[in-house]
This record gives sequence, structure tokens and C-alpha cells, in this order.
Amino acid sequence: MLVVDDAANLRELLTVLLDVEDDFEVVGTAGDGQQALVKAEALAPDVVLLDLAMPVMDGLQALPTLRTMLPRARIVVFSGFDERALADAAMAAGADDYIEKGTSVTQLLARLRALRDR
Repeated sequence: MLVVDDAANLRELLTVLLDVEDDFEVVGTAGDGQQALVKAEALAPDVVLLDLAMPVMDGLQALPTLRTMLPRARIVVFSGFDERALADAAMAAGADDYIEKGTSVTQLLARLRALRDR
């Protein structure tokens, strides 16, 4: 899994929470969409957890290229925005799911597992 978020503390927290689980492995992290593209090309993750609001290149800008680079990967937008229009735009750009950052860890893990196992 590749975790992409500009908030370093959230990136680290998500990495620890996911790595503690037996069935997830974080292979890399990135702080913006441009870094995400570089890491995705090098690491070919099977799941990308992608924030939308980031400097340099935001998640919506990176999403179409990530989808092209990783056609079989599951791309999950993990955003603080709860606007339906953003969720629709993310799904139209190639996201497999849209999860709000207020979601509990238990729910986040369950949705990631369900998506990965589809």
C-alpha cells in the first residue's frame, strides 16, 4: 500500500495502523501527488490511499495518471472533504472508493479489506 497525504503526522499514523495489521503492508509514503506518481512507478503498490488537498499536485490531479500507471491497483481517496461533488469527481477520475477522514479506524480497515478482496 502507498499512503499519500501532506500531513506527515497522519501519514505516519496511518502507516503504523496499517502495518500492525497482518494483511496490510505499507510499501511507501508520499507527501503530495507528484511524489505519489514517482513512488507508484517505483513500487507498483496494489492499494493507494490518496488525500485530495495537497501542495504541488493535489490528489485529483494525480488520480488519472495513477489509474493509468496502476490499472489493477485499488485507489482509495481518503479526504477531509465530505462534499458529494468531490467524491463524484474522484470516482470519475478513477478512484475505487471515497472515504472521509472522520471514519473510524475499524471502518477504514473494513472498507480497505472489502475493496482489496473484490
